Amino acid sequence: MTAADKRHQEVTKKIKLIMRDVSDDLMQKTMPILDVPKVGYDNTIWSDEKRMLTIGNKMIQVSPDSTKKIPTFAQYLVMANAIRRLLDEEMESTIRGMYYATLSTVGDEKNKQKFWNTQENSDDAIKALELLTGVPREEFSVTSKPKGMISGPITLRVGGDTIDCNLGSRATSQLIPTNISDVEIINVKANFVMVVEKDTVLNNIRKSGFIQKYNAILMTGSGEPDRATRMMVRTLNEEWKKPVVIFADADPWGLGIALRYKIGSESLSYDSDRLVTPNAKVLGMMFSDIYEYNIPEVARLTASDEDINRANDMKKKPWLQEKQWQRELNLFLKHKEKCELDAFFKHGFRYLAETYMPQKLREVGLI
Repeated sequence: MTAADKRHQEVTKKIKLIMRDVSDDLMQKTMPILDVPKVGYDNTIWSDEKRMLTIGNKMIQVSPDSTKKIPTFAQYLVMANAIRRLLDEEMESTIRGMYYATLSTVGDEKNKQKFWNTQENSDDAIKALELLTGVPREEFSVTSKPKGMISGPITLRVGGDTIDCNLGSRATSQLIPTNISDVEIINVKANFVMVVEKDTVLNNIRKSGFIQKYNAILMTGSGEPDRATRMMVRTLNEEWKKPVVIFADADPWGLGIALRYKIGSESLSYDSDRLVTPNAKVLGMMFSDIYEYNIPEVARLTASDEDINRANDMKKKPWLQEKQWQRELNLFLKHKEKCELDAFFKHGFRYLAETYMPQKLREVGLI
């Protein structure tokens, strides 16, 4: 039996136990209850020991004991059964595919409605199954659309294929498979890993010859990073001992994306041990860089009300009380200006890769 087959059997067993417990309760005329760890700000805790966000001890009881709770309870069971079928058939699906696989209508002809109001409800059911079983959705063979990209001196094995991410690294990057458990890192020859927020910035840096000049691995989550990209970053740092630096846009959302890699997120605090890289360094783009690097006013953007609200919310977070983050957020709120990394192109198309980023890397002793 392969390791993958063994994992599937273990996951299937856990799901069947949930279904059996519900069935036993019903047979004994006892109201079934699913105890699900609560996800969100009020159950997210900062761990000084781990240097990351973790989930607390608060639980939510999901039970069909009222007409309001019945839909959620039913959705969790329907999703559990769909995941069991997926594993039994030895297939794989995206979270979007699971939404369609379980989509149906309920009620009679006069009161017919969709089983899911939106895909968000379906996604929540998958997350609930992760929490109930203690198994990440990748072990369910449920993934998301690939969006992470990697380029540089690293060799991967995916299935039976060997992928040299350094081949053609001036011209192209490799997609990071979303089911990271299927990916084996064969060899890493880079000195460090550099993560950037967007693929457009990665493309610019890659074409400049940055990889070859500094012996670096370039990665991006193409905006909000998917789990596979975050897991790959953590693995390269924890297991391969490669320093990790992060660059994102100078706005509250860009800072939030950079910190997803470093400290985690409230929505995935239950999975931080797999996803977070506490040793990563966020080097830019800082709000202070807008002025220290003389970004022209024409290339700066006026902050929206949503940006300002986001920054004020971030300032209150217990895990963002370090002087560095408070100072940068205060500067943003003072000037109410934001800036994209691409704005450095006003200084020339090679400025980002040949001046700004090398200077930041020298400040932390990586080059």
